[in-house]
Amino acid sequence: MGPLDNLPNSRPEDPRELQNLLASMTQEIRSVQQNLTVQLTQEVARLQAEKTRLMDDITKLQSQQQQILGRQMQSVNQRQIAQQQMWSKQLAQVLASHLQEDLSQRLKEILAATERQAITGSAPPQSFAPAPPQTNYSDDAYRLLSGLDSTLNATFKTLQQELSSYQSSLSQQLSRMHSLQQQGEVILETLVDRLISQLQEDASSINASAQNLVSQYQQRQGGQLQPPPVPPVAPPTVAPPQTAPTPAAPPAAEGEPNLFVTGLMLVLFSSVTISFQNIVTRIILSKQTILGMVDIGGFISPSFNNSLLILAMRYSLVAPIMAFLIAPRIYPNTWRDIKQLWNPEKRGLLWVVVGSGFFLFVSQCFIYIALGNAPTGVATAIFFIFPTVTVLLAWLVFGSRPSAILALAVATIYLGVFLTIPAERLTGGPGNGNFLLGAMTAAASGVTFAGYVILTQVSGMKKFHPAPYTVVNFTVTWLLALLSLPLFPFEVKPENWGPLCGGAIVLFFTTLIGYVLNNFGIPLIGAALASVVSATGPALTSLMALFFINEKLGLYQWLGVVLVTMWVLGISVENQNRKKRQTAPAGK
Repeated sequence: MGPLDNLPNSRPEDPRELQNLLASMTQEIRSVQQNLTVQLTQEVARLQAEKTRLMDDITKLQSQQQQILGRQMQSVNQRQIAQQQMWSKQLAQVLASHLQEDLSQRLKEILAATERQAITGSAPPQSFAPAPPQTNYSDDAYRLLSGLDSTLNATFKTLQQELSSYQSSLSQQLSRMHSLQQQGEVILETLVDRLISQLQEDASSINASAQNLVSQYQQRQGGQLQPPPVPPVAPPTVAPPQTAPTPAAPPAAEGEPNLFVTGLMLVLFSSVTISFQNIVTRIILSKQTILGMVDIGGFISPSFNNSLLILAMRYSLVAPIMAFLIAPRIYPNTWRDIKQLWNPEKRGLLWVVVGSGFFLFVSQCFIYIALGNAPTGVATAIFFIFPTVTVLLAWLVFGSRPSAILALAVATIYLGVFLTIPAERLTGGPGNGNFLLGAMTAAASGVTFAGYVILTQVSGMKKFHPAPYTVVNFTVTWLLALLSLPLFPFEVKPENWGPLCGGAIVLFFTTLIGYVLNNFGIPLIGAALASVVSATGPALTSLMALFFINEKLGLYQWLGVVLVTMWVLGISVENQNRKKRQTAPAGK
């Protein structure tokens, strides 16, 4: 009781001391926040200056490359001109030497003939007849010209062969220089892209660390505002402060919980939109009673051909809007990243993205068939086996061994899936559909969607942004649906085209709204908590189906849906804790 005896005497001074403490803490936090802001601003300015310097260096390197190429071309041209001059001189020297030799030889022959005639000089006057010597001289001149012609021909042929060989070597060197230039341009582009991505990663990590520091200080400040008269030490994760007769807290301390609630509501509305999309698909494929008042639906039968038709109509609206309006606003470099997929060094990433689009296409086709043949909540619950398949595939692909909790979750989810399929409904379901076919296609949809999730993780490991990734996925799904329509003809009554188009427009809006809400909500609450909220899909879909189309489930079916929902939530929470445990040593 000794230390507690002083508490009554200090109570009259508690409000004043708390006010002074609050003022000092507020001033200290603001000064720390200002210092952090100044430091981060300086760091960002330094990174921008570094980026500018790197860009200048790259520009200088490119200009130096152009100058070197120009000098090489000039040196090649000068060398070619010098070689041509040298060849001309050599040709002139060869011709002169050949002519000199031939002329000297012919002059010697003529002098020898003249001397022989002089020795026999007292010949009769008929020796002055000009015909024989002229004949001999013309023959000698003809032989001389023919020899000179053959020599010139041989010389020109030799020169032509040498010129052709030099020309082929020059063309090979030029082509090699051109290939080297292209390789240099590719290397420079890759270097620039890596530098830009590295700078963006550094800036994002600095911003994230700054936000973490600011949030930690705000949470500590919120812990100091707690009214109990215990020593002023509060845990870092404290609930929002209660309103008390103390001075108003800074705006950041009040804005943080509001942003969290806003993000949570956005992600929750995104899950509700997706559940509503499943109900709309169910209405399109099977006639239902809306709110117990109007019978509507069953515009097309739940077959594979008609699933392709719905998929093509839906993505004909979604893919262009996503590619040209939404994705560039979320991530301005969307089209630059898509164009880079065609580079040789990113060809593997291109196949990963296209493969994920194929898995998404197959999964969508199967889930449409399932929603037409089985109750909406049951089909959604069976579809949610994809986290279990994802855990097994991650073990095989990434070597991420599941824990005992994950193994228990996998077994319990399959037990819940089994409970959602009653024995008396294995041969027929609502709307004259085949319940067993719906269950099997829902399971196939979940398995293929797990393949899509694994390939998404692979693209994330290769640091490919989700916005261009989604654009390529939607485009691949759209093209596959359009190309498959001629192979699988569909059947639609003429009077059902209008309602079918209306349903496709509703699916288009629900897809865009769900995507936009999810992308705006994830930065506010984090991807881990967003996945936990999205895991409530089976329960939300079952409740909304009960409300909108009066789709009732049996007791065991409800139990199965609850088991699937709870253990999918458990898998999400376990994955979140696992990431925290993996990042904890790095943080220390």
